[in-house]
Amino acid sequence: MSYYYKPIMNYTSHALQRAKERLNLKDKPDWEVKAAIKKHMQASTKSFDQKNTVYVSASNSDIYFVIDMNTNTLITVTKVSPEKMLSLYGG
Repeated sequence: MSYYYKPIMNYTSHALQRAKERLNLKDKPDWEVKAAIKKHMQASTKSFDQKNTVYVSASNSDIYFVIDMNTNTLITVTKVSPEKMLSLYGG
């Protein structure tokens, strides 16, 4: 790792654990899980904001990365059903 390296996003241990479960990466080290998360986020075209969080779809699936906008930290990885998405939008 470079002396000047600064991570773009922080990760909670809970988020890494959930990513391992939801993305079927159970036997992978954390650095590989972070790389997979980044790959999924870059491939995504679906996202929405909810108060101080951003939900980004994992490669346009029903699995979403939940990011705290204030600290730029991935806080969890969760499935969002269409019904839950409507409730998050206020519908």
